Amino acid sequence: MGKIKYLFWDLWYKYKEWRFERKCIKHLGIKPTTVYVTKEQYDALVEIINRPPDPKVQESIRKLLERKSHWDE
Repeated sequence: MGKIKYLFWDLWYKYKEWRFERKCIKHLGIKPTTVYVTKEQYDALVEIINRPPDPKVQESIRKLLERKSHWDE
């Protein structure tokens, strides 16, 4: 039973990857790329993502979103 279950999941994930690849090619015209990083690079990326945003950038985004759109005038 274990081998059949493994075979099913293996085929399922290969199918999901194939569908994702086909959608990327259809809509973007390119194949998705796989990027491999070291543990140190991954930890650095997670640290950057988890940093609080810069207050100046937050303020500029707030001002941008408060402006009226040209089609709303």
